[in-house]
Amino acid sequence: MESASDTRDGEPRFDAGRPSDVHHATYAHRYREHIRRLRPFLAGLARDLNVGDAARVLDYGAAESPYRDFFPATAEYVAADLPGNTRANLSLRPDGSVPVDDGSFDAVLSTQVLEHVADPALYLSEAFRVLRPGGRLMLSTHGTFIYHPDPEDYWRWTGAGLQRAATDAGFRIVRFEGMIGLLPTGLQLVQDAIYWHLPRLLRVPFAWLMQGLIALGDHLHGDESRRYNAQVYGVVAEKP
Repeated sequence: MESASDTRDGEPRFDAGRPSDVHHATYAHRYREHIRRLRPFLAGLARDLNVGDAARVLDYGAAESPYRDFFPATAEYVAADLPGNTRANLSLRPDGSVPVDDGSFDAVLSTQVLEHVADPALYLSEAFRVLRPGGRLMLSTHGTFIYHPDPEDYWRWTGAGLQRAATDAGFRIVRFEGMIGLLPTGLQLVQDAIYWHLPRLLRVPFAWLMQGLIALGDHLHGDESRRYNAQVYGVVAEKP
């Protein structure tokens, strides 16, 4: 996660990795607050999927399926990802669509994937298609965040824009939340802009300081504020 991949416009471009896939951040990790908060944030949203013991769940862009434990062990959990992911049990088609019948699932999980897909409208329409009527999608993606290719990084959303994309696909919004508000998001970007220009010995104390300020700064924001400006947005939406 911490090696330069190339340069662009004179500035280093670094692969920030997928901090959503990291479960345990050290005290000086560059995304400590993001990592510390993301899992409980997603767990709270996942409860509104109402997944029962015999439900079928599609993890759409599953990577390592880090959130399988959000759901009952008896639920059928299908991890779908691009060909080559040996942990997935379903390979997506080249255009990213899912090779299953309409109405095949009770719930769809999508965590920090939408910013990486070339066609978000197709992705959301597929999530809608594979759900049964009354089934729910839980999706999280970035509002304001550093460029982090995996293998590419295409999109960012406003709160209104993400909800519009979901409703345009046919969904009804059930719940919408933001994680990490405007001030700490700004501090994170300041940290990311400076971090790699520092001598190596200064990076750890700098990240520790900035992550502490980010944790303090988020206390200035309430839930309503985070719905308008946030580092991460989460939505639960239902297929009518």
